[in-house]
Amino acid sequence: MMISQQRFENYRRLLLRVILLAFTMLSSSTRVASSASVPVQNTATQVFAEADEASELIETVRDGAVLSPIAEMTGGGGTKWFMVKTRSSNVGWIKSSDNSEARRVNDHFRTMPKESISVGPASSEAEPAVRISTTGVISIPIKIFGTRVVAPVTLTSGNSSSTGNLLVDTGASQTMISKRMAREIRLPAIDSQIRIGIGGQIVVDVGQVDSIKVGDAEVKNMRVSIHDRGYDFRTEGLLGFDFLGRFQMSVDADKQVMILTPRKK
Repeated sequence: MMISQQRFENYRRLLLRVILLAFTMLSSSTRVASSASVPVQNTATQVFAEADEASELIETVRDGAVLSPIAEMTGGGGTKWFMVKTRSSNVGWIKSSDNSEARRVNDHFRTMPKESISVGPASSEAEPAVRISTTGVISIPIKIFGTRVVAPVTLTSGNSSSTGNLLVDTGASQTMISKRMAREIRLPAIDSQIRIGIGGQIVVDVGQVDSIKVGDAEVKNMRVSIHDRGYDFRTEGLLGFDFLGRFQMSVDADKQVMILTPRKK
Protein backbone atom coordinates (compact mmCIF):
# COMPACT_ATOMS: atom_id res chain seq x y z
CA MET A 1 0.00 0.00 0.00
CA MET A 2 1.39 3.35 -1.01
CA ILE A 3 1.67 6.18 1.62
CA SER A 4 1.35 9.73 0.45
CA GLN A 5 4.26 12.09 0.91
CA GLN A 6 2.24 14.32 3.23
CA ARG A 7 1.28 11.44 5.53
CA PHE A 8 4.89 10.24 5.62
CA GLU A 9 6.03 13.68 6.75
CA ASN A 10 3.38 13.68 9.49
CA TYR A 11 4.57 10.28 10.76
CA ARG A 12 8.19 11.45 10.71
CA ARG A 13 7.44 14.59 12.71
CA LEU A 14 5.40 12.62 15.27
CA LEU A 15 8.25 10.13 15.69
CA LEU A 16 10.76 12.94 16.22
CA ARG A 17 8.52 14.49 18.88
CA VAL A 18 8.22 11.17 20.71
CA ILE A 19 12.00 10.67 20.64
CA LEU A 20 12.61 14.25 21.86
CA LEU A 21 10.06 13.87 24.68
CA ALA A 22 11.61 10.58 25.82
CA PHE A 23 15.09 12.12 25.79
CA THR A 24 13.91 15.11 27.84
CA MET A 25 12.26 12.89 30.46
CA LEU A 26 15.35 10.69 30.71
CA SER A 27 17.65 13.70 31.19
CA SER A 28 15.38 15.16 33.87
CA SER A 29 15.21 11.91 35.85
CA THR A 30 19.00 11.57 35.62
CA ARG A 31 19.50 15.05 37.06
CA VAL A 32 17.08 14.36 39.93
CA ALA A 33 18.80 11.08 40.77
CA SER A 34 22.20 12.72 40.61
CA SER A 35 21.21 15.59 42.93
CA ALA A 36 19.56 13.17 45.37
CA SER A 37 22.77 11.18 45.68
CA VAL A 38 24.77 14.27 46.72
CA PRO A 39 24.07 15.48 50.29
CA VAL A 40 23.01 19.10 50.56
CA GLN A 41 25.68 21.15 52.30
CA ASN A 42 24.73 23.87 54.75
CA THR A 43 26.58 26.87 53.32
CA ALA A 44 25.88 29.28 56.18
CA THR A 45 26.53 29.35 59.91
CA GLN A 46 24.14 31.12 62.26
CA VAL A 47 25.63 32.91 65.27
CA PHE A 48 23.19 33.30 68.20
CA ALA A 49 23.37 35.56 71.26
CA GLU A 50 22.96 32.53 73.52
CA ALA A 51 23.34 28.75 73.21
CA ASP A 52 19.73 28.56 72.08
CA GLU A 53 18.23 28.73 68.59
CA ALA A 54 15.33 30.74 70.03
CA SER A 55 17.70 33.53 71.12
CA GLU A 56 18.63 36.61 69.06
CA LEU A 57 20.41 35.91 65.76
CA ILE A 58 23.56 38.04 65.85
CA GLU A 59 25.05 37.24 62.45
CA THR A 60 24.95 34.75 59.59
CA VAL A 61 28.36 33.92 58.12
CA ARG A 62 28.97 32.11 54.86
CA ASP A 63 30.72 28.78 54.69
CA GLY A 64 34.49 29.26 54.65
CA ALA A 65 34.46 32.31 56.93
CA VAL A 66 36.97 32.12 59.76
CA LEU A 67 35.44 31.81 63.24
CA SER A 68 37.73 32.06 66.27
CA PRO A 69 36.83 29.43 68.91
CA ILE A 70 36.38 30.70 72.48
CA ALA A 71 34.51 28.11 74.56
CA GLU A 72 32.41 24.97 74.40
CA MET A 73 29.18 24.06 76.15
CA THR A 74 27.30 20.76 76.31
CA GLY A 75 23.62 21.47 76.72
CA GLY A 76 20.70 19.31 77.76
CA GLY A 77 20.46 16.06 75.84
CA GLY A 78 24.11 16.26 74.83
CA THR A 79 23.70 19.09 72.32
CA LYS A 80 26.99 20.93 71.82
CA TRP A 81 27.38 24.65 71.32
CA PHE A 82 30.54 26.63 70.60
CA MET A 83 31.23 30.23 71.56
CA VAL A 84 33.05 31.95 68.68
CA LYS A 85 34.22 35.35 67.52
CA THR A 86 33.48 36.38 63.93
CA ARG A 87 35.50 38.58 61.58
CA SER A 88 33.07 41.37 62.45
CA SER A 89 34.21 41.02 66.11
CA ASN A 90 30.80 39.70 67.13
CA VAL A 91 30.88 37.09 69.91
CA GLY A 92 28.12 34.49 70.00
CA TRP A 93 27.20 30.80 69.89
CA ILE A 94 27.00 28.33 67.00
CA LYS A 95 25.42 24.91 67.16
CA SER A 96 27.44 21.78 66.38
CA SER A 97 26.44 20.54 62.91
CA ASP A 98 27.72 19.14 59.61
CA ASN A 99 28.58 22.65 58.49
CA SER A 100 32.26 22.72 57.54
CA GLU A 101 33.04 25.68 59.82
CA ALA A 102 31.25 24.06 62.78
CA ARG A 103 33.26 20.90 62.16
CA ARG A 104 36.48 22.92 62.13
CA VAL A 105 35.61 24.56 65.46
CA ASN A 106 34.69 21.17 66.91
CA ASP A 107 38.04 19.72 65.75
CA HIS A 108 39.80 22.60 67.50
CA PHE A 109 38.27 21.65 70.84
CA ARG A 110 38.94 17.94 70.31
CA THR A 111 42.67 18.66 70.20
CA MET A 112 42.57 20.27 73.65
CA PRO A 113 42.76 18.44 77.01
CA LYS A 114 39.47 16.87 78.09
CA GLU A 115 37.16 19.28 79.94
CA SER A 116 39.61 22.16 79.40
CA ILE A 117 38.50 24.70 76.83
CA SER A 118 40.67 27.76 76.30
CA VAL A 119 38.89 31.04 76.88
CA GLY A 120 41.98 33.18 76.29
CA PRO A 121 43.59 36.08 78.12
CA ALA A 122 41.45 38.78 79.68
CA SER A 123 43.80 41.59 78.64
CA SER A 124 47.40 42.46 77.93
CA GLU A 125 47.76 44.07 81.37
CA ALA A 126 49.65 42.44 84.23
CA GLU A 127 47.49 39.69 85.70
CA PRO A 128 46.50 39.45 89.35
CA ALA A 129 47.78 36.44 91.27
CA VAL A 130 45.88 33.23 90.53
CA ARG A 131 45.79 30.58 93.20
CA ILE A 132 45.93 27.11 91.66
CA SER A 133 44.35 24.05 93.26
CA THR A 134 46.53 20.99 93.95
CA THR A 135 45.01 19.08 91.01
CA GLY A 136 44.95 22.06 88.67
CA VAL A 137 41.34 21.22 87.69
CA ILE A 138 38.55 22.94 89.63
CA SER A 139 35.00 21.54 89.54
CA ILE A 140 32.26 23.99 90.50
CA PRO A 141 28.57 23.13 91.06
CA ILE A 142 26.36 25.49 89.07
CA LYS A 143 22.70 26.10 88.36
CA ILE A 144 21.32 26.34 84.84
CA PHE A 145 18.12 28.20 84.00
CA GLY A 146 17.42 27.65 80.31
CA THR A 147 20.65 28.74 78.62
CA ARG A 148 21.86 30.82 81.59
CA VAL A 149 24.65 29.51 83.81
CA VAL A 150 24.73 30.77 87.42
CA ALA A 151 27.67 30.19 89.79
CA PRO A 152 28.18 31.00 93.51
CA VAL A 153 30.87 33.69 93.89
CA THR A 154 32.53 34.93 97.10
CA LEU A 155 34.03 38.43 97.32
CA THR A 156 36.44 39.59 100.03
CA SER A 157 37.47 43.09 101.00
CA GLY A 158 39.45 43.59 104.20
CA ASN A 159 37.95 41.34 106.86
CA SER A 160 34.51 41.18 105.21
CA SER A 161 33.17 38.71 102.67
CA SER A 162 29.94 38.22 100.75
CA THR A 163 28.63 35.35 98.62
CA GLY A 164 26.11 35.70 95.81
CA ASN A 165 24.99 33.96 92.66
CA LEU A 166 26.42 35.61 89.53
CA LEU A 167 25.47 34.98 85.92
CA VAL A 168 28.43 33.50 83.98
CA ASP A 169 28.89 35.94 81.10
CA THR A 170 32.05 35.77 78.95
CA GLY A 171 30.63 38.67 76.93
CA ALA A 172 30.97 41.00 79.93
CA SER A 173 34.42 42.58 79.98
CA GLN A 174 34.26 43.31 83.73
CA THR A 175 32.64 41.42 86.59
CA MET A 176 29.64 43.27 88.00
CA ILE A 177 28.19 42.88 91.51
CA SER A 178 25.06 44.17 93.23
CA LYS A 179 25.07 47.13 95.58
CA ARG A 180 24.03 44.77 98.38
CA MET A 181 27.23 42.71 98.00
CA ALA A 182 29.30 45.89 97.84
CA ARG A 183 27.72 47.18 101.06
CA GLU A 184 28.20 43.84 102.80
CA ILE A 185 31.97 43.91 102.23
CA ARG A 186 32.15 47.69 102.76
CA LEU A 187 33.59 48.18 99.27
CA PRO A 188 34.28 51.87 98.52
CA ALA A 189 33.89 53.25 94.99
CA ILE A 190 37.24 54.41 93.60
CA ASP A 191 35.95 55.39 90.16
CA SER A 192 32.84 55.64 87.98
CA GLN A 193 32.70 54.47 84.38
CA ILE A 194 30.28 54.05 81.49
CA ARG A 195 29.22 50.54 80.49
CA ILE A 196 27.45 49.72 77.22
CA GLY A 197 25.44 46.52 76.84
CA ILE A 198 22.35 45.13 75.14
CA GLY A 199 20.13 47.34 77.30
CA GLY A 200 22.03 50.50 76.42
CA GLN A 201 24.44 52.78 78.28
CA ILE A 202 24.74 52.97 82.08
CA VAL A 203 27.09 54.64 84.59
CA VAL A 204 28.52 52.30 87.24
CA ASP A 205 30.71 52.69 90.31
CA VAL A 206 33.99 50.74 90.28
CA GLY A 207 35.70 49.21 93.31
CA GLN A 208 38.66 46.90 93.87
CA VAL A 209 38.17 43.71 95.88
CA ASP A 210 40.96 41.85 97.64
CA SER A 211 39.72 38.53 96.30
CA ILE A 212 37.06 37.03 94.07
CA LYS A 213 36.61 33.29 94.48
CA VAL A 214 34.59 30.68 92.54
CA GLY A 215 35.02 27.26 94.10
CA ASP A 216 38.79 26.86 94.54
CA ALA A 217 39.51 29.29 91.69
CA GLU A 218 40.62 32.65 93.05
CA VAL A 219 41.83 35.93 91.56
CA LYS A 220 43.20 38.66 93.82
CA ASN A 221 43.16 42.46 93.58
CA MET A 222 40.50 42.64 90.86
CA ARG A 223 38.31 45.60 89.96
CA VAL A 224 34.55 45.09 89.74
CA SER A 225 31.60 47.20 88.61
CA ILE A 226 28.86 47.96 91.16
CA HIS A 227 25.32 48.30 89.84
CA ASP A 228 21.82 46.86 90.28
CA ARG A 229 20.96 46.35 86.64
CA GLY A 230 17.69 44.48 86.38
CA TYR A 231 18.92 41.17 87.77
CA ASP A 232 16.24 38.64 88.63
CA PHE A 233 15.89 37.05 92.06
CA ARG A 234 18.36 34.28 91.14
CA THR A 235 21.41 36.46 90.40
CA GLU A 236 23.23 39.46 91.82
CA GLY A 237 25.53 40.38 88.97
CA LEU A 238 27.77 39.07 86.20
CA LEU A 239 30.90 36.91 86.42
CA GLY A 240 32.82 38.44 83.54
CA PHE A 241 35.66 37.72 81.14
CA ASP A 242 38.18 39.49 83.39
CA PHE A 243 37.87 36.51 85.76
CA LEU A 244 36.93 33.68 83.37
CA GLY A 245 39.60 34.66 80.83
CA ARG A 246 42.31 33.53 83.25
CA PHE A 247 41.11 29.94 83.10
CA GLN A 248 40.29 27.23 80.65
CA MET A 249 36.56 26.58 80.89
CA SER A 250 33.92 24.02 79.98
CA VAL A 251 30.32 23.58 81.09
CA ASP A 252 28.40 20.30 81.36
CA ALA A 253 24.70 21.20 81.52
CA ASP A 254 23.60 17.62 82.23
CA LYS A 255 25.87 17.29 85.28
CA GLN A 256 25.34 20.95 86.32
CA VAL A 257 29.10 21.46 86.63
CA MET A 258 31.57 24.08 85.38
CA ILE A 259 35.23 23.07 85.02
CA LEU A 260 37.96 25.71 85.42
CA THR A 261 41.66 25.01 84.83
CA PRO A 262 44.26 27.79 85.34
CA ARG A 263 45.50 28.99 81.96
CA LYS A 264 49.14 28.25 81.17
CA LYS A 265 51.42 31.27 81.09
